[in-house]
Amino acid sequence: MSIIDGNTKMNDSIDIESSGSCQRQTVVLAYQELLTDQASQPDKIFMAGHEIQHLDPNLVVLDEDKQEHPRTWPTAKKVRATAILGGCCFISPFASTIFAPSIHLVMNDLGITDSTVGALQVSIFLFALAIGPLVLAPLSERYGRAAIIHFGNLVFVAFSLGGGFSQTAVQFSACRFFAGLGGSAAIAVVGGFVSDVWDLAARPKASGLVMLGPVLGPVLGPVCGGWMSERVSWRWTLWIPAIASALLSIAGILLLNESYAPRVLQNKLRRERKTKPSAELYTVLDLQPRFNGPTALVNAFVRPLVYLALDPALLLASLFYSVVFGVVYLIIVTYADVFGRGYGHSVGIVGTDFLAAGIGMLLGTFATIRAMEAIFKRDTTSGQMKYKPESRLVSCLVGGALLVGGLFMYGFTATRTHFMVPLVAIMLMMAGGMNIQLALQLYAIDAFKFPASAVAAISFLRCMFAGAFPLFGEKLFDTLGLDWGVGLLGFLVLGLGLPLVSLLYIYGVKLRLKGADRMERFEGSKATVK
Repeated sequence: MSIIDGNTKMNDSIDIESSGSCQRQTVVLAYQELLTDQASQPDKIFMAGHEIQHLDPNLVVLDEDKQEHPRTWPTAKKVRATAILGGCCFISPFASTIFAPSIHLVMNDLGITDSTVGALQVSIFLFALAIGPLVLAPLSERYGRAAIIHFGNLVFVAFSLGGGFSQTAVQFSACRFFAGLGGSAAIAVVGGFVSDVWDLAARPKASGLVMLGPVLGPVLGPVCGGWMSERVSWRWTLWIPAIASALLSIAGILLLNESYAPRVLQNKLRRERKTKPSAELYTVLDLQPRFNGPTALVNAFVRPLVYLALDPALLLASLFYSVVFGVVYLIIVTYADVFGRGYGHSVGIVGTDFLAAGIGMLLGTFATIRAMEAIFKRDTTSGQMKYKPESRLVSCLVGGALLVGGLFMYGFTATRTHFMVPLVAIMLMMAGGMNIQLALQLYAIDAFKFPASAVAAISFLRCMFAGAFPLFGEKLFDTLGLDWGVGLLGFLVLGLGLPLVSLLYIYGVKLRLKGADRMERFEGSKATVK
């Protein structure tokens, strides 16, 4: 009797295992069909299994009806999270130039006599902003966006406070570097976050909101920093951003939920296993081969640089973006010389002069958002999705014309005419620069398989150019004069921009396919082109 019972139990166990195996195989096939269908769509949202959850009770999914997937969050929650991230993206670039109008005060206080070393105090922060995303963006694609943001904010606050208490140039440089590393966290994840939460139609507005921070921050920093340095002390130009970042960090801890869907799904699986320890629970992440261990981690860390090396489309976009950002940054850090020494404006008034750049960037942002929405609407009016990421690049032609025209107008009118004329030129220049940068940022988010790493690659090259340009800016203008020095920058933008945008628009799909094939060989994963 006991033998029969034992055989019966064993047979039941075999039947259960067989049934579970069949269910899982059905799930695998259904999930592959979903991925195949998604491959033909331009929006590569993470498929968390909601559509196939009925096939197996052991399959843990993100229930879209309960708004568990970040793409299904209520609009208010999306806007709130995007605004917090936008604030974080604003603070660190804001801190990068906040003492630019008072750089001479910093040099005098810390005993710095070499002007290049003085400019390095601005550049070293930017070099850190370039290096940070190389590590933090891949980490966000393994451990989620929220943890990276919170950790980065903590580091930024600590070293910004320390920088304000520095007594030597070495102490100040070290604090600025590590503050830049921490401040790069939000910039590192911004591309991934926008892709996580917003669909293609809403993405221009969302990107415009968060992109205002990295681009508007360096402009508004001197507006505030000039008056702070003049009325109180340059040290408050470090303490104020630290206080603001601390307040944002508190808001982020309370209100910023994890947006990386695979991480959200892993967290849910962990909770479910605690409540159902005997069930063989799994997720769609277990249906595909995953590479773990040191090799996978190294691959993740080098992915942004590998993107630049292997994907020609990303390299071309990054190069143009970086030249534009470097030119804009060079103009910003020379404001004090042009309007301070050239027009006799005080440190506080020089800071106010930066408002012209801010107005231009706002105009460029809103105009670009409208243009992107019109282009997307055009590509979907027939009911068929004809949209390609290269459509984002169309507006760069207008932006390039404004940027180049503004550069020539600024170079040949500054110190020769009333100061309002070069300020108008600055406004036009910044409107064009903002248009180009926002278009290329959206292109990077839409076009590549790992948007956080793609944006990190652009950020790396962008910040390296922005850090390097001010180091030779003074010598450039001393040699060629302000007119032809700025004119040379205009020729540089024109000579690079027009060919690069044309190449990307015409051959972008082919170039991205070639890059995806190379990334497939590098990572051993299936290549996808959006």
